[in-house]
Amino acid sequence: MKFNMSNSRELSFGIMSFFLLTLVSFSTLNTVQAQGLSQDQRRAIIQSLSDDERQKFFGMSREEKQKFFQAKAKSSKKSGNKSAAKPSGKGKPGGKGGRRRGRPPTLVELGEVVSEPLVQTFPIIGRLVASQKSAVAARIKGSVKSVLVDVGDRVKKGQVLAELNVDRLKLEAELRSADVLQARAKWKSAQAQVDLLNQELKRLQRLRKSAAFSQARFEDKKQEVVKASSAVDESAASLKRARAQRGLARIDLKDATIRAPFAGAILVRHVSPGAYITAGSPIVTLLDDETLEIEADVPSIRLSGVPVGRVIDIQLDDNTKIKAAVRAIIPDENPLARTRAVRLYPDLSATKTKLVANQSVVLEVPQGKTRNVVAVSKDAIVNRQSGRIVFVFEKGKVRPAAIVIGESFGGKFEILSGLRPGDKVVIKGNELLRPGQRVRVNRSGRRAGGKPDGKPSANRSGGRPNAGGSGGGIPREKRRALIQSLSPEEKQKFFGMSREEKQKFFRDKIGSSS
Repeated sequence: MKFNMSNSRELSFGIMSFFLLTLVSFSTLNTVQAQGLSQDQRRAIIQSLSDDERQKFFGMSREEKQKFFQAKAKSSKKSGNKSAAKPSGKGKPGGKGGRRRGRPPTLVELGEVVSEPLVQTFPIIGRLVASQKSAVAARIKGSVKSVLVDVGDRVKKGQVLAELNVDRLKLEAELRSADVLQARAKWKSAQAQVDLLNQELKRLQRLRKSAAFSQARFEDKKQEVVKASSAVDESAASLKRARAQRGLARIDLKDATIRAPFAGAILVRHVSPGAYITAGSPIVTLLDDETLEIEADVPSIRLSGVPVGRVIDIQLDDNTKIKAAVRAIIPDENPLARTRAVRLYPDLSATKTKLVANQSVVLEVPQGKTRNVVAVSKDAIVNRQSGRIVFVFEKGKVRPAAIVIGESFGGKFEILSGLRPGDKVVIKGNELLRPGQRVRVNRSGRRAGGKPDGKPSANRSGGRPNAGGSGGGIPREKRRALIQSLSPEEKQKFFGMSREEKQKFFRDKIGSSS
């Protein structure tokens, strides 16, 4: 029974507290409304805050915001600053022209609407391939005398790679040379015999009308001449055969020295001195890494974007972009992947990076035809409930322009309607702009609230440096970097500090970092 009475007292106390808070809230609301602050005036007060004060303001509750506006209205009345607390001129916010006397125009950065070609691309992974790669083999059999290169060495065309033992080959070449001399001697002897028989045949022919002429002897001599001529032809063939064998022996002697067929780098060394090899045995594997091509498997339905001769963009591993021209489309389709190999010849003059075979690259394969579009930076687009708008800069003021966007590419959006090429649009500082508001253009790297050299300017109300409300003379960029380096819990704790606590926080951080 005692427990129930205690609960009843706590419930009664909670109800009374709720009614008291409600009365206080209504009283505060009526007080703020009594100040006569319009929506534009409240917006002006918010825009006059520093970044830190604005962050703290948006973290307040509704009652704290009402008290905040009430305090601002009272302080503006006491200091005589009527531009922030009550209307000036003819009852319009900010006086004539909509410009507030106590605050300069908003600082913005501009960009330009451009017309440029747009072509949609899709990435395909390709690879660098060597146009020449082969295992340099021996043409004859024999024992390896020496290998003059090692893995990784660069060689020139015609450079000696290895040598075979040539002692036997030299003797073979000398033997074949002797056979040639012997065959030549036989051929000359047979030729002389034919000449002798021809002379005897002529003498017999001159005796044809004398009594000493013998027809049978004359016929026999003719047959001897024919037989001797055949012997000449036979010896000539033997001489030709001997010369050919001598040439083969000389070729074998030359092939005992193995040379590089093209310039490149040694990938593999297959033999060592002392090994016995046969004809066709590999000595080294040579790769021409100076003449590289790109090979990629392109889907068959995308081949229209890579016709022979078209130049496309290639992205390397270090994000460097080069150009490559399509050299050939291999007429052999992969039946499983439905792709065809495409060979491209790259222009490597634009990169200093040493490229190697089998290195991966990304091909930006065009999709469809190139078309000219009106484009604007993505930062210029502001999303509102009524739709997307862009603030166009004209004669020191800005006006909103409703737009319709198309495709995105390279940090830009295609504009289907609402803008024209050459229009100046706001790309930075456009979050809280209003139609017809005057702005200042950042032309030389100025920052809001600062001079071109990066030093904070004097505050109109106090004459002291504007440190963002809690920086204690520390530059705004340095304070912002410190805040961004905090964890979410530290940030929440920071925004709950007072002005003096924030100044001490910054001084401690700067002191510890230095």
